Amino acid sequence: MALVVAGCPRNQYIVELKPQGDRIERTLVFYREDGVNTNTGAPNYQPFGAGELAAIISLYPAQGLTNDGGRHAVRGEFTNELPDDVGGAGAYTNLTTSLGEAGFYVERFRGNDDLVGMTEQRFKAADRLADLFVGWSRLELGRERGYDKLRQFLDVDFRRDLKNLSAYWWEGQLAGSYETNASEEFAVRFGQYLVERRYFTIGQIPGLFRAASGDSPQALLRQIQRLVARKMGVPETEPVPASLAFLADETTMEKSFDKYLTGTAQYHAKLKQWKADKKLKPDLKRPEPSEVVDDAVGNLVTFDLFGQPDHLVVRLSLPSSPVHSNGRWDEALKQVVWETDIEERTNASHFPFSCYASWTQADQEYQIKHFGRVVLTGDELTQYCLWRSSQDKQAGGEWDAFVASLQPGSGLVERVDAFRFPGEPDQAGTNSQQKVPSPSVYPRELLKAALR
Repeated sequence: MALVVAGCPRNQYIVELKPQGDRIERTLVFYREDGVNTNTGAPNYQPFGAGELAAIISLYPAQGLTNDGGRHAVRGEFTNELPDDVGGAGAYTNLTTSLGEAGFYVERFRGNDDLVGMTEQRFKAADRLADLFVGWSRLELGRERGYDKLRQFLDVDFRRDLKNLSAYWWEGQLAGSYETNASEEFAVRFGQYLVERRYFTIGQIPGLFRAASGDSPQALLRQIQRLVARKMGVPETEPVPASLAFLADETTMEKSFDKYLTGTAQYHAKLKQWKADKKLKPDLKRPEPSEVVDDAVGNLVTFDLFGQPDHLVVRLSLPSSPVHSNGRWDEALKQVVWETDIEERTNASHFPFSCYASWTQADQEYQIKHFGRVVLTGDELTQYCLWRSSQDKQAGGEWDAFVASLQPGSGLVERVDAFRFPGEPDQAGTNSQQKVPSPSVYPRELLKAALR
């Protein structure tokens, strides 16, 4: 049997886009893989989810479907709105004029773009966590000297710092989608944030690193114990109070925390739901008290611990490099390329991955015939196409007839400057003195600037 490099199964999506005037041809190749075959280098195909397979196929013409083992492909042509095949939303449009055309493509893949909603959810999770720690501290230390200082710290500073942790974590994930070292930079920045707020000192970093790596869990517990003592007003030169001994032993601390959690409203709600679900699933395991904290932490910061994210490649074929895009231009293939990992369909806790591109193609023969050279390309041609496409049939026809009458030679700029739509005031310049500019100002100024 061939040796296989096995990993966590994940879906692969390859989107090929080819503009065809007012339509765009879209081909989606998709499959599920679990590593690659070391002999052939081909993916180790796995069955693609039946539900998702059916949903994707339903978005394309039947004759556009092909299958090759575990590899599926669908093809179709679309105008304006693009199909929600990978997950998300997209649009395409093409604006054609006598001087050339401009195209626009934008698409969001999965994720959640409700920034306010996600922020509120994360901050509510921070509040729940802070409330749990306040309640636990009151149970264990409420009668101790200096507890009022600890309570103030947990209820105000610690609560705020949890929210800042969430914000830094989220921003790091977002920036990490575009910059290789961004996540690392945000982690370092939040570490500095904690140093500034005296959670630990720079000199303690080696010990914290060792503790976090699992070599010395007791050292980490002692750091937490000393932090709590400091927040209770105990000087660093004095021993830790005996009342904090439970924080130095992992088992004792967990028992203490679980005891508190079993009495919370959140855990009682979990038990109630478990009892209801158990009627249909007799083997359903009783929830652990720690799941109350797990829920809050899961909403505060997102870990992709299980499985792998899906993978996406998007390729947009164009005659030349785009005017604007957040993709990578491949000159050899004449394609704009985007490539990224994307979260699974069932997860909507990350910012979406977005692709955009705008491009132009000048009608060189027509421009040379009427202006003597190609005068509008790139951004200027895009602006022209946007303006021309916004005109009604009558105004657009009048302008096109005027452009068609132009010939290269002296006086061309003056002819452009003299154009007016029927009924438009016969004034030269930009009509800067008028409250509402004349309708011919924009195209005249655009062409005059290009012709000079």
